[in-house]
Amino acid sequence: MNDQLCIASPNLAAYSETFIKDQIAQLQPGTLIYEGNYPIHSKEEDWQLPFPFNIHVVRGITKKLAPGLFHRIYSRSLADYLKRRKVTTLLANYGPVGVSVADACVMANVKLVVHFHGFDAYEYNTLAKFREAYRHMFTCAHRIVAVSTEMKEELIKLGAAENKIAFIPYGINLERFTTTDPSVNGPLLINIGRFTPKKAPDLLIRAFKIVHDALPDARLKMIGGGELLEDSKALATSLGLSDVITFAGVQSSEEIIRALHQSRIYVQHSLRPPSGDSEGTPVSILEACACGLPVVSTRHAGIRDAVLEQVSGLLVDEGDVEGMAKDIITLLKDPALCKQMGAAARARISENYHFPVQAAKLAALLEV
Repeated sequence: MNDQLCIASPNLAAYSETFIKDQIAQLQPGTLIYEGNYPIHSKEEDWQLPFPFNIHVVRGITKKLAPGLFHRIYSRSLADYLKRRKVTTLLANYGPVGVSVADACVMANVKLVVHFHGFDAYEYNTLAKFREAYRHMFTCAHRIVAVSTEMKEELIKLGAAENKIAFIPYGINLERFTTTDPSVNGPLLINIGRFTPKKAPDLLIRAFKIVHDALPDARLKMIGGGELLEDSKALATSLGLSDVITFAGVQSSEEIIRALHQSRIYVQHSLRPPSGDSEGTPVSILEACACGLPVVSTRHAGIRDAVLEQVSGLLVDEGDVEGMAKDIITLLKDPALCKQMGAAARARISENYHFPVQAAKLAALLEV
C-alpha cells in the first residue's frame, strides 16, 4: 500500500476503462477519490464536502451558477483532506480531473501528476471548455503522462512543457494474455471495444462486407456495447451480414481472452470523428497483439506506436474501407503470414508494453 499516494478518477466502474483498474491494482494507493470531473467521494468514506455542498442538488446548482465559488470551496476541502491523509502525490486520471484538483494540490503542497488518456487531449468540445484551464493546470503539474507519441505532441500544442511530459503507454499482463496460433484458427475476425464514433464500427462492417463477398467463409465477432450498437446491427442486417457477424455484447476479460484465442485477425477502424475525439492507445489492440494476433487497423493515434506496419500488422488511412478490406483478405488467404505477424505482435508487446515494466515507469514518475 502506497499510503502517500492518492489516485483521482471520474469513476471506478466503467468496463471500458480496464487501464484505470489495472493502475489502481498495481499502484495500491492509500487514498482513492472518484465521481465525475470533480471527484467528491473517497473509497475510504472519510471525506465529503462541507454542508450544504455535500448535497447533490446544491453541488449541481452551485457549479452551474457560481463555478468559481464551488471551485474554491472544493479546493479548500480537498486540500485539507489530502493534508489529513498525509498525501504527497496525487495522480489525476484525465485532464479535466487534473484541472479540478490542481489548486487543491498547490494548497496542500502535493505533487500533481496528470494522466491523459484520449478524448481529453483531442475532443473539440472538451478543449473549448478546458483549454485555458489546462494551461493553468500544466503550470501546477509536476509531470504529465501521454499514452502515445502523437498525444505528447498534442499536449505540447496545448501548452504543456515538453520536459514535463512522459510517454508511458498502457501495459498488458502477458501472463493472462497468452499466445494463440492464428494460422490454425478459422477465418474469424475479432473486434473489441465500445461502439462509438471514434471506433467507426460502421466502416469496419462495410469493409467486412467486401471481405465476405470475396471470402464467404469469413466471420466477424464484435464484442462490446455503446451508443452505436443498434445502428451497427441494423447496418449488418441491411448488408445481408446478420448471419455472419456476431454482436457478443459486453464480456468479461476471461471471455475476451477465449475469443482472441479462437480468432485469426484483430480488426479495428479507429478514426477522428467530427467531434475531434480520438483514441489514446486502444488497449484491445495491445491485448490482441499480446495473444499473437496480427492487426488490421488505421494509422491513428497510438495504434501507430503499437503496430509495426508490414511487420506485426497492416494499417490503412482513416476512412479507407476498401484498403482495409484488401488487407484483411490478404491475411485471411495467408495463414502463415498471420502466424509470422502474430509472433512479431507478441514480441512488440513483450518489449514495449509489458505491464510490470510500464507500471514501474509510472511508479518511478510518481516517486512512490
